[in-house]
Amino acid sequence: MPRELGPAGITSSERRVFEALSKSVLAGSAMHSLNLPAHEYKLTAELDFVLVLDELILAVEVKGGQVSCHDGLWTYSDRAGHRRTSREGPFKQVQSAMYALRERLKARLGVEVDDVAFGYLVVTPDVDLASSFEWDDETYCGRGPFNRGIENAIDRARKYWLGKQANKFPIGKELHARLMHDLRPSFDRSPLLDARANLLDATMVRLTEEQYARLDLISDEPRVVCSGGAGTGKTFLAAEVARRQALLGQRVLFTCRSEVLAAFATRTLEGTAVEVRAASDLGDVTPYDVLVVDEAQDLMTFDILEDLEQAVVGGWADGRWTMFLDQNSQAHLYGDFDPDALAYVQSFRPVKPTLRFNCRNTREIAFQTRAYTGADTGVATAGTGPEVAFVAVDDQQAELAALEKHLRSLTEQEVAPEHITIVSLRGEWETSVAKGLRAARKGRLTQMSPALASVWPGGGTTWSSAVDIKGMENRFVCVVDIDSVTTGTELDLLYVALSRPRAGLWVATSPHVKEQLGELFKQHLDGAMDAYKKAAV
Repeated sequence: MPRELGPAGITSSERRVFEALSKSVLAGSAMHSLNLPAHEYKLTAELDFVLVLDELILAVEVKGGQVSCHDGLWTYSDRAGHRRTSREGPFKQVQSAMYALRERLKARLGVEVDDVAFGYLVVTPDVDLASSFEWDDETYCGRGPFNRGIENAIDRARKYWLGKQANKFPIGKELHARLMHDLRPSFDRSPLLDARANLLDATMVRLTEEQYARLDLISDEPRVVCSGGAGTGKTFLAAEVARRQALLGQRVLFTCRSEVLAAFATRTLEGTAVEVRAASDLGDVTPYDVLVVDEAQDLMTFDILEDLEQAVVGGWADGRWTMFLDQNSQAHLYGDFDPDALAYVQSFRPVKPTLRFNCRNTREIAFQTRAYTGADTGVATAGTGPEVAFVAVDDQQAELAALEKHLRSLTEQEVAPEHITIVSLRGEWETSVAKGLRAARKGRLTQMSPALASVWPGGGTTWSSAVDIKGMENRFVCVVDIDSVTTGTELDLLYVALSRPRAGLWVATSPHVKEQLGELFKQHLDGAMDAYKKAAV
């Protein structure tokens, strides 16, 4: 039965039907999401599944969630509460698509298709529809029959359709092969990676509904600790909060620990009245009306909190301040995270909203990050992208060759150099594999610095430690120099590195690191799968 799902737009109900078909003992082949370029009255149509059985081609339409029909108007509601209506019910929809499929096959394969039986089946895995004179029971599989086993429903539909079509012949091995080749030929043509990244970026430049809701809450509350995993838009939202407060005439300070991130925020907030300073650069300042802190988990020491308190009118108890922090605390990155300091901040009873939707990473990247680190990366909403590539390398020379090859591939895919960042877990330029790259030898590889962050992403390929790129991102990221992933610090660094890309992720692993990653994958797979399924709804 089916080997894989179609590439995009997969609903949870289609995934459940896919899993049921995969576990069945039915003889034949199944295809998910088959597009029909020709249709009697539509520009295009799509069949959720097409089953090529031994005696029948069966078109399957899946409708998940709530399904209802009143006065000829069908209403479909998914689990997220989204509703849509249609005058064309699922039975008419799949019937017309089945006829379009038959005519297309006949035009391409000839009169031999006239000897093949066709049929259709509607599946509603979440509900049972009442019987109706508009369809025969054998053409429908509701929640009850689906839970008892989809094989029985398919066999019932098979017998029904064969009974209505006399003088049809079984589908032989040769014809089956021709049908499969014609329905879904083997090829590997896709839009260039840079074009796909452009489409992904278009979904990320707008505030999400969740972020709008958090902005409304923050504007009403004097003290806020907003948490979210990597990719949930914390830095973007922190800058927006600061900008809006400045527009209200408030003196606003935006601060973080990293000088690199501070330089990036300065560029982001250029043209506003917001003042940006790294926490180490606060000095003696006149207290500000509003304090906005990004990557606040990096500042959780009592010494730093004391400096920050002096920077806001009213201090922690009576001041107006907003903190953004990652609940995956990354406590080991700077080595001085103090949970008592965080508890102290929370003792002032700030409101504590959470960002649950990952608007940076593709589903593939969010899944892999969670599967290997266990971190809560949120529900990915940015869509699907290229597969994450893990490349096995035996030594640094092999790693250099593999990285060089991958960078050439990205160039061939028209990815601009400035959209590529190499992230080193070891974080030492002198020992990094990237130092041996042709681009590095020719001066075309720029190391991360506050100056680079102020013009990010700059004009060429970049190299950064995982610590320095915290809070920032790029379209394509190559992760290198992974010595081990067993300690808390190493896992925190891995989490940061894997979650930086918006579109494409490439990771080089030695044999012993690959083994360590395998153990981590076993530990965190269930949580990662749950998050992936939520993203696919």
